[in-house]
Amino acid sequence: MRVCYFLHYHVTVSFARSGGPGGQNVNKVNTKVDMRFNVTNAYWLNDRIRERIMQMEKNRINKDGEIVISSTKTRTQKGNIDDALAKLQAIIDVASYVPPPPSEEQKKKIAKMAAIGEQKRLKSKKALSDKKAFRRSRDSWD
Repeated sequence: MRVCYFLHYHVTVSFARSGGPGGQNVNKVNTKVDMRFNVTNAYWLNDRIRERIMQMEKNRINKDGEIVISSTKTRTQKGNIDDALAKLQAIIDVASYVPPPPSEEQKKKIAKMAAIGEQKRLKSKKALSDKKAFRRSRDSWD
């Protein structure tokens, strides 16, 4: 489910010659896409979503607050633009995901597991206490 959409004027696109195989086409056509999206100035994004993007993609964000997305997937500019836009939309979708609250069945299961854990903890404490009590009583020769 997409919560936030962005428009083309929210990004800056630049082109370069793409590397890799492709023959003469690689040397002549600028098909590589470098897309920049300024996260800090994205006023239309929720603050929580902006912070999550900044935290999740901190290695891809430059000092100006721009996330840089490159694409050389296809041999056409339009295909690479579409791929870069899809990557950016995927980042926004992941950052805007809010998990649903647990159901009653899940809450009961969690409570049951917590109770079992508490019983195990108390049982191990009791075993350790009994072991220490046995050591104390064994040393007395009264």
